[in-house]
Amino acid sequence: MILPRLLLAAIWLTVFAFADEPDRLEKTGPAALPFSVPPAAVSTLIDDQKTALAGAASADELEQLENAGNMAKASEARRAPIVTVVDKPQASPSGDAHDYVSYARYYWPDPTKPDGLPYISHDGHHNKEQVARGDHERLWIFARSVEALAADWQAHHDEASARRAGDWLRAWFVTPATRMNPSLEFAQIRLGHDHNHGNATGVLDSRCFSGVIDALSQLHGSPAFAPGDEAAIHAWFKAYLDWLVTAPNAMGEHAAMNNHGSWFLVQTIAIARYSGRDDLARKLCEEDKGRIASQIKPDGSQPEEMRRVDGLGYSVFNLTAQFQIARQAAVLGVDLWNYTAPTGASLRRALAYLQPYNARPETWPTTQNARMHPGFLDSLLAEAKALWPDFATSGTPAERINHEDTKLDPK
Repeated sequence: MILPRLLLAAIWLTVFAFADEPDRLEKTGPAALPFSVPPAAVSTLIDDQKTALAGAASADELEQLENAGNMAKASEARRAPIVTVVDKPQASPSGDAHDYVSYARYYWPDPTKPDGLPYISHDGHHNKEQVARGDHERLWIFARSVEALAADWQAHHDEASARRAGDWLRAWFVTPATRMNPSLEFAQIRLGHDHNHGNATGVLDSRCFSGVIDALSQLHGSPAFAPGDEAAIHAWFKAYLDWLVTAPNAMGEHAAMNNHGSWFLVQTIAIARYSGRDDLARKLCEEDKGRIASQIKPDGSQPEEMRRVDGLGYSVFNLTAQFQIARQAAVLGVDLWNYTAPTGASLRRALAYLQPYNARPETWPTTQNARMHPGFLDSLLAEAKALWPDFATSGTPAERINHEDTKLDPK
């Protein structure tokens, strides 16, 4: 059986999510993931551009593929050594090893300064050596491991997976010797700036906590937790939520009108719901209506993302966040899926704008340095087709917008 392009999209989005922001994807492969993907499978997926999603596999086959993938990831996560913030390779700038620390990925030494300080921005150029000095990779390995183990518990009730997930969760949120302090005050440090304190963009690092929240729900009632564990984890996230809604860096990220603000909502809504603050979560969902209006133009383009050197990647990155917000909002009775701003902006139009480039990403009209493979949008398109049965799946950008205009105003 030829694997469907939907699985390629899932792999691409996982690579995408494992970084701070979209990076040079042609340099990102299976080794960058917190689980193994057989190289032959990846090659098949990338090379097989003629396989249409419809008819490529039955629903049962897709479910079997997903289950097999979850089992493989869980198997590796059970064997992987647990690492936390206290394992950082050098001392924290704060002097406390329990503080999460990361370094701005696109910042480099200033070649005109003897000491290189302050560092300067080179958008799209990943300073991997600097990033490796921080805790970012450990945070994402933790999150992805817990997600895989929780999925395995939910699907197969594998007690070994549940117990290992509990080990990870205790290490990060409960055990005094290894737990992370509930803040990101030292995230995305730009050396030579702000006394080497973190900055607002660093809050993006912890967007993976939304997946950890889902895993906690899946693990409830499982062998993952000893008495008192869940209460301690709840207390940790309550403290982190307090930081998210009061700390200057967090408020700066909340105010960002690009993908940073969208991902702030993704994690904060999830944590608010987990903490019993549905009122706050619902308020943030309603707030996103204004963000949709400001981020998305009537034609569906996203100027704040398109101005980046990887404009297509960032546009998908932001829309992925907006889809996650919409999923959470629906549970709270807020319909963002079908919301249209007074300007005409909507999630549906944003997806329609990107859809023509799914088959030929090289035709993207602005810069896109990182290579993107055809099919990168398949998972969002599959969800859209279920949400909006009349959503068009072909045509030029202009034809797609005309189609959406017809749906908004049938005259």
